[in-house]
Amino acid sequence: MALSENYKSAPVAGSSHAMTGLTLAATMLILGWVLKYSSYGIEFTDEGFHLVSISNPFIYDFSITQFGFVYHPLYVLLGGDIAALRQANILVTFALAGGLAHTLLVAVAPESRANDVVLCAAAAGLATSVFALFDSWLLTPSYYSLALQSLLVTSIGMLMFEPAWNWRSVAGSMLIGAGGWLAFMAKPSTAGALAVGTLVYLIVSKKFQLRLLLLAITSAVVPLLLSAFVIDGSLRKFVERLQLGLEFGQYLGGGHTFTELLRIDSFWLNGKDKLLTQLVFLATFIAVWGFLSRRSVSVIVSLIAAVSLFLVTALLVFGQIPKVAELGQFQGLSFFGVVYAAALAGLAFGRPRPFKGLSVAHWSIACLFLITPHMYAFGTNVNYWESGIQAGFFWLLAGIVLLSPIARERSNWSFLLPLVLAAQAVTATLLQTALEQPFRQPQSLKLNDSPINLGPHRSELILSKAYASYISDAVMAAKNSGFKPGDPVIDLSGQSPTLLYAMGAESIGAAWMIGGYTGSLKYATAVMGRVSCEKLAAAWVLVEATGPRSIPTELMADMGAMFPQNYKHAGTWSTADGAGGYIASRVQELYRPINPADTLKACKALRDKDAE
Repeated sequence: MALSENYKSAPVAGSSHAMTGLTLAATMLILGWVLKYSSYGIEFTDEGFHLVSISNPFIYDFSITQFGFVYHPLYVLLGGDIAALRQANILVTFALAGGLAHTLLVAVAPESRANDVVLCAAAAGLATSVFALFDSWLLTPSYYSLALQSLLVTSIGMLMFEPAWNWRSVAGSMLIGAGGWLAFMAKPSTAGALAVGTLVYLIVSKKFQLRLLLLAITSAVVPLLLSAFVIDGSLRKFVERLQLGLEFGQYLGGGHTFTELLRIDSFWLNGKDKLLTQLVFLATFIAVWGFLSRRSVSVIVSLIAAVSLFLVTALLVFGQIPKVAELGQFQGLSFFGVVYAAALAGLAFGRPRPFKGLSVAHWSIACLFLITPHMYAFGTNVNYWESGIQAGFFWLLAGIVLLSPIARERSNWSFLLPLVLAAQAVTATLLQTALEQPFRQPQSLKLNDSPINLGPHRSELILSKAYASYISDAVMAAKNSGFKPGDPVIDLSGQSPTLLYAMGAESIGAAWMIGGYTGSLKYATAVMGRVSCEKLAAAWVLVEATGPRSIPTELMADMGAMFPQNYKHAGTWSTADGAGGYIASRVQELYRPINPADTLKACKALRDKDAE
């Protein structure tokens, strides 16, 4: 019996329908799960930085990342609703991932258009794996999400790009350019890596075409120039913004120098990580093998494996597996269990000459996808493998390319559905871990039961009782002392951008005045030097005297402010246990300026002296 005939047999057709249904069901479960908990929890450092940057990015004249300007219109459109902002980020990322998956499946196996239902189910199912981005449950738009979205856009463009000058290639070129622009706005380091990777891909895949490349470059440069004028009014000031952002960032000593970025990181898997990867590989390969074999019994085995994978996802979503075993920081590398299964299936069923049907372009895009997570991670001071897991979706796409000869032979991607279900199960374990152990939060988000309205737009989030009380106490103490939304605040706690956002304060100097680094005081001095004396004189001061990230109050003297002599104690409260990632509670104090005229005079005198 020919393979094509075998594919049309009743067991295979029935199994295909069942797996399509399971894949669509798992897709809806995961998407609904993430959206449901989008209003749960908040983190007091990084997420505050993201919110402050998005809500009012124009008050700072330096920044190495411009994600705040990109997302600011969305923030305004949604009325500053944090939950809605998170949901928009989720849906945009999912839609782009789905578009890329669909484009890839059609590009490497055009015959698969014959079954649009399976094609769309596979693409949507694969797209849920992009939620690995949220493995720390930081759902608010950030430079991380923008970097990933830029890579998704660029990848769609590269798949559409052909040497011939036609509408598809023109659209692909423009998408490559737009993706490059977004990457630069997110992380210039990622943009640089992406530019090199794209050029090498176009040359190796024999798709290089000068006119189209110039169009792609133009499509990146034009929006970048427009951004420069919208943000700073001139290209010169925009370049100065970038230079200052880079210079100030290096003051911190946080591991972001060029030599520190050019490194090769390693990873290590504990016993549970290895076992999970092996189980994922085994279940995936059995399911794919059974579907591709010619025996009805094997197809039934494949369906059983697929149902088992679906049940893992469903049980996690419905909370029937309350805690995932401690799998370590490289848990997401279990995606490679799926990739290995895809590679082995390509070898086993690509006989007599495995992978013969893969062109140079196919190998080129597969290799590019393999290194794309490292492009995403490039520039961070975190282990590149650990950070790259958030873009692990691309590893899956690389594995899928290896299966394209089989898809072309069968004119269908039905056999891919077990692999998609496996990827969804891995994604569900990552999301479950994120929900149970959210970044710098003390408890499972499922235990949060205290709704609170926070920020200038009074967005409702559901927090733990301790976090809700912490924010309420701080906001009430400030309000009782005469603090008004929009009043400037100098954050000497070194770790409270979210609290300032919750108060409705204007966080002057920087979106997050980062403490805890050897160069934090130097950084704080530099950024506060960009603030007008009038703003400094009117600013309140948040202090956390014994905090692990506290910035020394000598900073105030460097600005001409006599602290605490020219300030009045306005309120005291305790942080929640776990806030900022520290178990112990700390005392924070708020001070109100009572002699701004003296501070203004002293500040101007110091700056005049420095200018001499």
